[in-house]
Amino acid sequence: MNKKNYAKMPDGSKIYYEKSGQGFPLFLLHGNDGSGRFFSEQVAVFERYCTVYLIDSRGHGRSTNEADRLDFHLMAEDLNRIMLLEKIERADFLGFSDGANLALVFASHFPEKVDHLVLNSGNTLVKGVRFSGRVISNLHYAWVWLFSLFRPNLKKNLLIIGLLLRDIGLSESDLKKINAPTLIIVGKKDIIKLKHSLYLAKTIPHASFVLVKKQGHQLARKDPDRFNQEVLQFLSEK
Repeated sequence: MNKKNYAKMPDGSKIYYEKSGQGFPLFLLHGNDGSGRFFSEQVAVFERYCTVYLIDSRGHGRSTNEADRLDFHLMAEDLNRIMLLEKIERADFLGFSDGANLALVFASHFPEKVDHLVLNSGNTLVKGVRFSGRVISNLHYAWVWLFSLFRPNLKKNLLIIGLLLRDIGLSESDLKKINAPTLIIVGKKDIIKLKHSLYLAKTIPHASFVLVKKQGHQLARKDPDRFNQEVLQFLSEK
């Protein structure tokens, strides 16, 4: 049964999430300017083995943002509050792109609450993204900023796009303190530099690395069978 919920944050923001399945809790965290709907090819499979929490991050999808800022530290606090409301002590976290970055920040802030991490196309540094991707993000920001002069409601979108333009705030020493078993899975044609993905895999102490040929940033959507298989195999190794 799919249960739809809103968790109210101290600042009045409402974070939308769906709960389904049974078993050990697994949080699914989407990418920039997306929503939980990104994982349409994962939920029906994962909920056979896990209690799946499908999150719309703050300011994304059906969630609101009443703060005048948006960063991964604030979003990690949102996840922590949802865990408290749901009475969850530990969980697995699967993040795609910005969702992977959120999972990393959460693991750094609340290490005792993370059992396993799955990071699909995450990057701690802006320079970890290919040059073409950085150019597109900057042009997107400039375009929305220009239109926000005439449509002030678009300023909230600038907060979301702005996540792509700065480092997430975790140093190499922070990454070395993450003790949760971690799977880093990327497509060979990903917009995240392979060198950066390997850096994460080498720096996080208990990390394994999977590279999927012929796939890019949308690996979970383009090759869900392979993606789901790798994730479930990793999570089953408890």
